[in-house]
Amino acid sequence: MTNTKKRKSIKWLIANYMSFFETFGMNEQNIRSYYQEWKIEFSDNINDFLWHIFNTLLNENAAQSNDVLGFYKRNIEIYLQMLYFRRKIEGKKANEIQNCLNRNKLELKFESTDLELNVVVSTTKDCDSCKELEGKEFPIREVIKNDVIPYENCTREQGCACVYSFKTLRDKNDVLIRKSK
Repeated sequence: MTNTKKRKSIKWLIANYMSFFETFGMNEQNIRSYYQEWKIEFSDNINDFLWHIFNTLLNENAAQSNDVLGFYKRNIEIYLQMLYFRRKIEGKKANEIQNCLNRNKLELKFESTDLELNVVVSTTKDCDSCKELEGKEFPIREVIKNDVIPYENCTREQGCACVYSFKTLRDKNDVLIRKSK
């Protein structure tokens, strides 16, 4: 795992995350001035500041989204950055973030298709909790209601990396099945 002892700076944050921030309409001056204000009230820890930005982006995305597909797509981008930061920079498991990422992908797929789908679970070979789930199929509606991946029981050292893939359903004549309205 990455060395988490080295103290990060605003310069590091700008160098590593500016292109991500720009996708959400932030510029370097916004980030620098916001950090100056934020650290007075909270701390000068860049990790804490970045977590604050991630959570603020999630909240603002929810508050400002006008379309459900855009909402899920933007959440996925945020969760991907959060996942990378937690695992690669902080060197910690991120099972709860993996869960949120998978959930958003499920919701996006469900909302963006008019076809009936099953979800296929893809697991890693080094997690005892998920071995039995590899390749199993579930109706997407069932997985949206109740996660089938046991994130909290993951035994993988780096944290959960299980994901869902999608399989379109076909009738007995091999014709794709559309969602009933």
